[in-house]
Amino acid sequence: MVSTRTSSYGTESQEPDTRPGSLSARRERWAHLLRAKHYQLLIAEVLEREMPKYVGSNILPSLFSSRLRECTSILASASSIFAAAVDGTLTQRLLEDSSLQREYARIRERAHTQPSIYIHLLIDERSIAPTANQYSLIREAILQYISSGSEYQDLAWAIDNITPPPVRHSGTVTGYRKYLWTSHRSRQHLETLLRFCEGILRRVTETPLSQRDTPMKYPPTECGYSINSHVRLEQHRQRHFSNYVMNLVEDVCGYLHQVGKLSQRFTMHPFIIYLIFYPEQAAMAEIFCSGLLQVWIEEGGGLNAYPAGRSVASARRVSGSQWGDHERWISENTDFLSNMRVQRDRLESDVAQLEWATEEAWREALNSEDGDDPKDLDYVPG
Repeated sequence: MVSTRTSSYGTESQEPDTRPGSLSARRERWAHLLRAKHYQLLIAEVLEREMPKYVGSNILPSLFSSRLRECTSILASASSIFAAAVDGTLTQRLLEDSSLQREYARIRERAHTQPSIYIHLLIDERSIAPTANQYSLIREAILQYISSGSEYQDLAWAIDNITPPPVRHSGTVTGYRKYLWTSHRSRQHLETLLRFCEGILRRVTETPLSQRDTPMKYPPTECGYSINSHVRLEQHRQRHFSNYVMNLVEDVCGYLHQVGKLSQRFTMHPFIIYLIFYPEQAAMAEIFCSGLLQVWIEEGGGLNAYPAGRSVASARRVSGSQWGDHERWISENTDFLSNMRVQRDRLESDVAQLEWATEEAWREALNSEDGDDPKDLDYVPG
């Protein structure tokens, strides 16, 4: 387990509407650490929260230093798109920032052939997120939807018919719910949706009363990996092998807008935020990005219910020559090499903010000796 000592990094950047320990306060601090390139502190804090989810799993690299190195390479090679997603400004900046638009066009083009991390953000057509009070309305409708009470049958039937396939009213009357059913009424789906509603309540509760009618800076988010994010995002749009929590939320928003309880219609907007450039990075990229963006249902930050990094086997289908091309592109088109130099230069100062037990692992992760590893600082594309 990693922990950080108290430091001054990020304390002055928190917004007045964030409370210590809240999701918004964490996101604000982590965005500050990323902007300031204090990767070691940022990685330590994110992993401290995320690693307990993977106890007993073989998904993560066995060596702690390898985990640190993967996360450092992610942050060092990340684009301005990634930084804006962490900062909570991505959607608004893409509307008006031409340089960010050009950068996103390059990332989207690469993602046709390069494995990547994508996200969905719950926003309206003007890129505005729900308010805490609107999120409460969504929660209330979900609780009514999953209720077995007859008084909510019409509501459940209406929600289940917002998007195809249609559901017969007779099926709803006998207890069928599109997002609770597998081959039968799923206890696991029910428990997941109840945890999600508890998470929404937690996020609303930690929002000051004066801010509950202000759009959330960090919209509810879903995060995933794909060998081709364009194909995967189209599958999500078609509700094929998709995330039922995310799809239910979108349909609930459609219903609430239809009946006039929401003034605007919120839908899931997709963005590709990170390009993976070597196979060992795939699982860690999904795990770390999910943690950094706080996409888990338990705290109301997002729509992901199950641990990340479990469905990245497609990375093994990419050939060695293709990975070599991806590495060269990252080296030539991002600040990866210069950012890695910054991390090595900062090792002495930032490691002092970490528990002593992590120092050796960090030194190994940021090994300053020359080597033939293509991810080493001294790597020069051929």
